[in-house]
Amino acid sequence: MLDRVGVPRESKWRGLILYMRGIKDYDFLDNEQKEQIQALVVEVLKARDFSDDKFKEIIKANGRILSAPWNQALTRTLKETASLVQEFQETLFRHKGGVQQLESVTVEAVESGGDVERMLGTIRRGFKEMADMIERDAEKMVAMSLTDSLTGIHNRRAFDDHIAKAVAGSVATAQPLALFMCDIDHFKRFNDAHGHRIGDQALVVVGSILKGFAEEIKQLEDRDVFAARYGGEEFAVALADIAKEEAEELAEIIRSKIERYNFVIRDPDGQILAAGIKINVSIGVAELLTDCPSPGVDHLVDAADKALYLAKSSGRNQVRAYERPR
Repeated sequence: MLDRVGVPRESKWRGLILYMRGIKDYDFLDNEQKEQIQALVVEVLKARDFSDDKFKEIIKANGRILSAPWNQALTRTLKETASLVQEFQETLFRHKGGVQQLESVTVEAVESGGDVERMLGTIRRGFKEMADMIERDAEKMVAMSLTDSLTGIHNRRAFDDHIAKAVAGSVATAQPLALFMCDIDHFKRFNDAHGHRIGDQALVVVGSILKGFAEEIKQLEDRDVFAARYGGEEFAVALADIAKEEAEELAEIIRSKIERYNFVIRDPDGQILAAGIKINVSIGVAELLTDCPSPGVDHLVDAADKALYLAKSSGRNQVRAYERPR
């Protein structure tokens, strides 16, 4: 085939094209990256430009595709860190004001003289109020560190902590643990068409639907469903004591909810610019003690990721369960 399209023999182009064509088998790449690299291969073979300049251009494009998720993750992490730093600074200023107020109350109580017990009671109340404020702020900081700042649901850090405990619990009790990975279809195309601000709104919508679904399951059936933003346009949902077949049904309910959602695009002033826009998701489902060669977090996530890839490669906007290789 390479001969037919004119790829020079014994050239660096052959090695590059063969590598890029085989990229679908690389597990560390996501579906979007694989599709983009395959598109690069098609571009090269159609253009039949095998010059050194074109080679350098393709290498750079390939590098950008490979590094894109890491750059996005770094940007997201920096934004979250900046938000936490700002909150921490505000907390310190509040504590500084509290300390100054406590000092003022203490000095006033001592200087006023009078009954010793009353004076000590005033000082104790001041210290208790200060301690309560510090405790509230500490709880708030912990909650912030485990919440995705954009969507308001759990973030990757919270998910990693939760899934590790959930896997350990499932192994210890032999109870099922299902996981599904949910990815917005053609999200890059959506961003390109509507802009990143609107893309952020789409992420918020999906996050809100997942959060609402988890709360509904908890309220109606007292079952734990843990939804988190895994990264970029990908979300993860862990379902304790739920086997794969039921998890597929629940995933289909979520997929359908998102598909039916009437997405409205508004300008910064709240005016509707467009309505009736649909966003779809693909979902891959796996179960810990059924689909994993060994019961571990990495194996479970990998199985769900493979199921997600199957959903996307089969046409998107669907739910697929993990299938063991034959």
